[in-house]
Amino acid sequence: MKTTDNVLKLLENNTLPISGQQIADNLHISRTAIWKAIKSLQENGYEIESKPHVGYLLLDPPMLSEAFIRRNLTNKVPLKFELHDSLGSTNLRAKELGTLPQTNEPQIVISNQQTKGYGRYGRSFASPKQTGIYLSILLQNQQKHFDAGLLTTATATALCRAIEKKLDVKPGIKWVNDVLWKNKKVSGILTEGITDIETGDLKQVVIGIGINYLTDPDTFTPELQQRATSLRSAVLEKNVSRNVFIAAFLDEFFNLYPNFNSSSFIQDYRKYCTTLGKRVTITQGSQTTTGTAQNITDTGELVLNDGRIFSSGEITKIRSTQD
Repeated sequence: MKTTDNVLKLLENNTLPISGQQIADNLHISRTAIWKAIKSLQENGYEIESKPHVGYLLLDPPMLSEAFIRRNLTNKVPLKFELHDSLGSTNLRAKELGTLPQTNEPQIVISNQQTKGYGRYGRSFASPKQTGIYLSILLQNQQKHFDAGLLTTATATALCRAIEKKLDVKPGIKWVNDVLWKNKKVSGILTEGITDIETGDLKQVVIGIGINYLTDPDTFTPELQQRATSLRSAVLEKNVSRNVFIAAFLDEFFNLYPNFNSSSFIQDYRKYCTTLGKRVTITQGSQTTTGTAQNITDTGELVLNDGRIFSSGEITKIRSTQD
């Protein structure tokens, strides 16, 4: 490991200023080497306070940092993290981890960028570097009857709670899993299962979350600007780093996850759901159905005003006819 990396790790693990002499003693390097490492980190975007006779203090960086995410977690669920600068897809990486010898600890995969991000039916999800949050959670399934649709709605609810609490804005949810702000999409959620080939049982679950967090919406294509936006302006106003927000989301998620099958969160989901009360067109393969969205069942299904009920797995596409 390079000197710069060693100095960074030491700074990340200290919540109070650490003197140059302490760094030198810990790493067995010269004060000159420390100064060069600090300068290199600062040139690469790390904000490091330096006070004579006090020491160095690393502030929450714009880069992803496991140490700063952990520092802001309040939920005590043991988590394993894997952070990357770039990945094809965090969901694909989580699936790879699912093939390795497992622990019961949830595994969190986060990347600065995805080169092959995808959503439902393999639709591409733009994942520009250093501006979004691209995160997947790998969970060991301990339940005999696992409701993936209900977990997706729970995840959307957790994300909305985090947005509302940390950014002080009111998000919405387009049934079933698109999180909105200002009536445009800011996040997508994809839940996938890993099945045991021998037994056919659902062995593990992967939940992928992509968030347009600091992405400048002006960089979107004209077509994308019509239906998507970013949390950027709210984030800059509240000055909430990606590390702090990721911790807030994980806290909300793991507060819901142990009892998500109880549907205790559904009332909140209904409150956020912007689909309710709207005239919608539902596509199922080559068939379309039109009606007014009236309710969400306790298991996350959509109820139309004529009584018809649809689960998320049945739907290819849903759109409002009165936006």
